[in-house]
Parts: sequence; structure tokens; C-alpha cells
Amino acid sequence: MIHKYFIFLTLLFLGFQAKAQDPNWSVNSANYQYSMTFTAFLNVNGTHLTSTNDKVGAFINGELRGVASVVYVSSADKYVVFLSVFANTNGETISFKIYNSASDAVVDALPNENFNIDGNLGGIFQSYSIASPALNNDAILSSFGFAGISSVSQTIVNYKIDVLLPVGSDISALVAEYSISNGAIFFIDKVQQVSGLSVRDFTNTVLYQLMSENEAKLIEYEVTVTIEGVLDDAPELVLMSDADFFVKQAPLTIDLQTSIAVLGFSVSDVLVTNAVVLSLDKISDTNYTLKISPIQQGNFSIEIPVNVVTNSQGLGNLASNKLNFSYDIINPYILSIKRKNPSNEITTNDMLEFTVLFSEAVDNLSVSDFVSVSNATFVLIKETDAKYILRINNIATHNGAVSLNIKSGNTIQDKASNLLLNSVFNPRKN
Repeated sequence: MIHKYFIFLTLLFLGFQAKAQDPNWSVNSANYQYSMTFTAFLNVNGTHLTSTNDKVGAFINGELRGVASVVYVSSADKYVVFLSVFANTNGETISFKIYNSASDAVVDALPNENFNIDGNLGGIFQSYSIASPALNNDAILSSFGFAGISSVSQTIVNYKIDVLLPVGSDISALVAEYSISNGAIFFIDKVQQVSGLSVRDFTNTVLYQLMSENEAKLIEYEVTVTIEGVLDDAPELVLMSDADFFVKQAPLTIDLQTSIAVLGFSVSDVLVTNAVVLSLDKISDTNYTLKISPIQQGNFSIEIPVNVVTNSQGLGNLASNKLNFSYDIINPYILSIKRKNPSNEITTNDMLEFTVLFSEAVDNLSVSDFVSVSNATFVLIKETDAKYILRINNIATHNGAVSLNIKSGNTIQDKASNLLLNSVFNPRKN
């Protein structure tokens, strides 16, 4: 009987021990004036914690000041904690403890942090690291190349990686191979890359982000891949136009010159924004004329991307220059003519000031465009291209309303040479 009782007590004790390490952490935030937040991930012995039973406690002078459990953020496919730490004094040292539900153990974690009132450390993508032991802080790229291809040359200087590949290499689907710091991760557009597995088009420069294991460092690398001999012989394309930046007539004529003859050039090879290509005419082997028309009021542009045409040896073109325009067919107009200081009456200064506001930037504005009471003289002050101050002088002896108007025969126009649409009459009593 005693033996059975002893076994029962032993099993009861072991069952109690299984949960003995699970901390019953809680904090009464009402006891504190200030807070600081962390978006962090938890790591114990090199393993990220992913159970909702895992938690972290923040301590100041041995007193619990914050607690949070692991949650899953589906949009980032990541497990983090959203930890709030409370204090009454700035600059206090925060230490951390992690409860690992898998081992049912509480461990001290690093690093320590100074409390900063209303501070916020970490984010979803680049989180604050709370780990035992501390994780690697290095983000170093040692080498970069491509699977199955021997580079003609490769340089890594000032976070720019230039790789020269042999003639005939297909750079539209390359598998990058690289050596980076222990635990570090390469990303492209926040998507994790895997050395020797991830396939990528390197026709254009690719921007990598290298994040240290503890996520404290994030370094950007630009990777540019070229093919040996291609750049010297690649067709160069130059777009030209006689039009100014501001235009009000459409369509526009664009001239294209190529350094050598190209094959298969068509309307679909032209990249336009807020515009359409109406025609493409070949003048000679190296000269073309395009007509483009803007779709609507506003900015529009034209350019020719890289590698859309080739020369007779199959070498793709270099990207052309980009021409930018602003399509404006709307006449400017006066938004308002108002007294600058309507509460002030005419004084011994013998003058009044009006603010003249146009709908857009205008040119050709002068004092001769204004008319007011007889014998008045004007001083025009430009505040912006669309806002002017008009000072009317010599009106102290005038009785009655003081008016300001813009003459109908003016030559005021916007940047696209659209003439002023109307004028405004605004009487003001002196």
C-alpha cells in the first residue's frame, strides 16, 4: 500500500513538474507612465520559436515590465511577438527572458536594451532579435556567381556586383550561387532567395537585400550582369524631338536614330506612358520617325527598353533615352483677386495690395496688364509662378470703390502657350 502511494505521489509530482516552468507572467500597465514597443522574433539555440505557447518577458531591475506571446503574421509568413514594455524612468536597462514551451524552460536572452519613452524597435520584415544565445550580427557577401556558368570576371565594390559572362549566355533565367555570413539571408523584394536554387532574370540590374541573422543589419547590393562583347556592339538608340516639354498640339513627331541597323523594330517595342504610338515609319536603316499622341491632360513619355530589337548578329539594343512631355490644352484662368489685408484701410502709405491667384503657372504677366482707378500706378511682386501681389499706388485722394482688373487685351499664357481664359473684377471700398 505504501509502495502504491509512493508511485502515485511520484506521478503527481512529475505531472506538476511538466508545467512548473510555464511562467504566469502578467503586468499591470496602469502602474507606469511610459511605454516602449518591440516587434521581435524569439530564437533559442538557433531555432525560431513558432508556438503560441512561447513567450517573452521584459524585466527592469528584476521586475517584470512586459510580456508577449508568439503570433503568426500570415502576410509575411513569419512568427513574431508584439511586446510592450512599461516604465516610469527613461534610460533604464531592459533584460529579456524567453519561455520555450517545447523544452518547458525559461532562459535568459540577449541583447539588453535601454528603455526609450515611446520608442519602437523592429518591424515585421526586419524584426528585433531576442535570442539565447545572441545571433550573428554580420551581413557580409563573400562571393557571387551563377550555377553552371564560369564568369569571365566578377567584382564586388561598394555594394555593387558586376558579373561578366561569356558570349551566348542566357541571362534571362540564371541561378545565383553565393557565400554570405552565417545565418544571413538574401532577399529580392522581401522574398527570400536560396543559393543554388532561386531562378532570376538578370536582363536588368537586380537589387538584393542581405539581412544579418539577428536582422539588425540590412545591406542592399546591386547586381549587374553583362555578356562579354555585347556592350561594344549593341545597337544604341537615341530619341529626339523638336517639341518643348510643355505641348498643346498632338500628335508629336519623334525621331529615332540607331547606331547600326536593327531588325524587327515595331510599334510594340516602344514604351509610352499616358500616350499611344500612332505610326512608325522607317526612313533608312538607322533612322525612323514615330508619331505619338497623349491620351489625356498631364505628363507623358516615350522610351525604348533594352533588348527589344537586335542587330544582324542577334545582339540586343541598349535602352534608349527617355523623352518626357506635359500635355496641356486647358487655358489658364484667374482663381481670385483679393485684398491682401482686407481689414486694413488706405493709410498715408497711399496704396492698396491685392493678391492675384491663377489656376496654374503663367508667363508674360506685367503691370501693363492691370487697370484700376485713374492715375494709379502699380508694383508687381511675384510670390510663385501662379501667385502675385499687385500694389496699387497713388489712390489716397480717390473717393469711392477701388477696383482691380486684368485687361482683356493681355498676352498672359501658361507654359504651353495657352492664353488666359478670363478676367476678374473685384471692387473694394477704401
